[in-house]
Amino acid sequence: MKKFLSKIHRPCFSWQWAVAFVLVTGLVLAAAIYPASDPDLYIMLATGRHVVQTGQAPTVDLWSHTAYGQPWPMHEWLSSLLFYGLFLLWGVNGIILFKAALLALAFGLALYTMKLKGVAPSIALITAALALLASSYGFGERIQILAFFFLILLIFWLEVNRAGRLGYPVFLSGIMALMILWANVHVTYVFGIFIIGLYLFDEFIAAFRKKAWGLIVKPAVSFVAAFAVTGLNPYGFDNLWLTLTYYFRPEMQKADAQIYTSLVEYQPLLSPGFSRESLVISGLIWIVFSFAGILLGWKRLKFSFVILWTLFTYWAVGYVRFLWLQVFITLIGVGFHWQGAGEALSSKLKVESSKLKVSGNAIFAISVVLILLGAGLYQRTGKHIWQRVELGWKPRMHSDQAAGFIKQHRNGGKVFNDFDIGGYLLWKEIPVFVDGRIGPYFGTEILPDHFRILSGDLDLLDKYGIDWLFLPYAKTSQTEDFDRFNKKIVSAGNWALVFWDDACLVYVRRTEKYREIIERYQYRHVNPAVPDFSLEPKLFLGELTRRIAEDPALLMPHTLAGNFFFHHNDAKMAEQEFQKVIKIDPYNAMMYNNLGNAYLRQGRVEQAVESYKKAVKIDVNLGLAYTNWGYLMEAKGDIKQAVKLYTIATKVTPGDAWPYNRLGIIEMKRGNREKAIGYWKKSVAIDPSSEAAKYLHEYFRR
Repeated sequence: MKKFLSKIHRPCFSWQWAVAFVLVTGLVLAAAIYPASDPDLYIMLATGRHVVQTGQAPTVDLWSHTAYGQPWPMHEWLSSLLFYGLFLLWGVNGIILFKAALLALAFGLALYTMKLKGVAPSIALITAALALLASSYGFGERIQILAFFFLILLIFWLEVNRAGRLGYPVFLSGIMALMILWANVHVTYVFGIFIIGLYLFDEFIAAFRKKAWGLIVKPAVSFVAAFAVTGLNPYGFDNLWLTLTYYFRPEMQKADAQIYTSLVEYQPLLSPGFSRESLVISGLIWIVFSFAGILLGWKRLKFSFVILWTLFTYWAVGYVRFLWLQVFITLIGVGFHWQGAGEALSSKLKVESSKLKVSGNAIFAISVVLILLGAGLYQRTGKHIWQRVELGWKPRMHSDQAAGFIKQHRNGGKVFNDFDIGGYLLWKEIPVFVDGRIGPYFGTEILPDHFRILSGDLDLLDKYGIDWLFLPYAKTSQTEDFDRFNKKIVSAGNWALVFWDDACLVYVRRTEKYREIIERYQYRHVNPAVPDFSLEPKLFLGELTRRIAEDPALLMPHTLAGNFFFHHNDAKMAEQEFQKVIKIDPYNAMMYNNLGNAYLRQGRVEQAVESYKKAVKIDVNLGLAYTNWGYLMEAKGDIKQAVKLYTIATKVTPGDAWPYNRLGIIEMKRGNREKAIGYWKKSVAIDPSSEAAKYLHEYFRR
């Protein structure tokens, strides 16, 4: 048995590790090479450009008209410079490929470290595959990918040193160099210091047990040195100090709380915003898998790993963005503990070593086959179907034409913008209202006011002297809120729509200053956010014809035309317009939803169902498609399926009143009056003018 286990520790068959490295690398590249979609990328590019132009890292906000001059330490200045250099050389594709290569290197280094620690290739392969599944949601074009790499590199360096494979001068020099670089690359260097401290505590425990206190001298020196060199950045220890004092600064916690409610990645893992995302299941699988490894391989457990796993698992459940950090911090340790679990299990089973020797290759082969089958099945589920091996920008990410329009005609006017588009605007050198940097807005009312404006408090636009509104179309889970805000803008009467395309809308304030611009560019009959389909065809379709003449590549005019024809009961023409969009943009979930409506209007029920299924396969958060599909099922008498689909819609699109209304009707028909009233009250709370208000009024009149 011992001979067999020693072979597992250092396998004779190097082909197994070669296969593991190749397979994991291929899976990582396939998961990481997809069109760029992260809006914060532009903030990094703008920062890199600033460093090149001025020769120094930014210290105050220079890019907003709301927080200009406010302190802004940008610890990621060096990685921003790297991204900017890649962008200048190879465009966004250079950044995508660099990201993919760095992630592949991180996973490869994790596999190599597990090999050094005696983990069997089959266990390392399965561990890496599950880690990839749980973390791939965080593979955007962000500086955090450098953090993933540095976390693996730090743990590798500590483990190699712990195994006695490094001389102390080499180890200390490596730690200091790594932390100097990390402190200028990403704020997670704070976690790096924490990890080094935990490893020091392991040495302290070992020294205590052996009564050999001299053993802690070198680890202590290493920790102090690593801590000290992180101050070698343009901002010294400011960021570390902010992190350490976070829970003693109510203003920071208050600002964070406001941000967390609006940014999906700060939501809990089990929040409604992620209810249909695959990362929930994959994240839970990883957490359970890692916990099981700890329990079964507890004899290998060290204090540092207990703390790291517990703390980051707690954060991962509370804030999804910490799930990815949890994966990379615990990846190597999870494999190591599962190796211990495997050895313990083998020892208890007392299987003949000759039989085990034969099964070692078989187990590895089975692992490979299972992972390949799993990867194929995962792709066929359609989750994140746009994540294929493709380059470039994700469609409808931004609008160069809209930014150019504002720059040409702004005439010093201030712009109000959505949070996500702020980074793009500052890259285009348009002063922003707010953006993803967050730092400059701490201690101000800017973020709260931004949310109040989007909630309908238009008086605040006057407070900030706003002349322009730059509004990208909302995510599918927020379309109801977006539509309500635009209705508020239109009904106010003092804003004119002067530009729209496939990505955004641009309004300008109706003042004498912009009179000529409004007369020349205003769209009087078509607003993509709040289209009036009751207009005469020559007015509505005529303005669409004008827009297509201005930009023949646009898809939104065909979408609007299709919706117009559908409203006027010409489902065949609507179908043709929707198919035009799908032909060019085959991953447009909303078009499949609209196409399903057109099919249903023509009595083609099965095709309608397939279109709704296709829509939610592409975008698991498209609540409108779940609602339409549910309504069809309700009409067919499949109430159980209808309730299921309506319930999903309430989770992925909590701002939509319609599914609550339908659930209320179903429950009232079932005789569950209290439940029905509960649903209708939720509907009315979202939209006081919804149909549910009428039902409640009639019910309470009885």
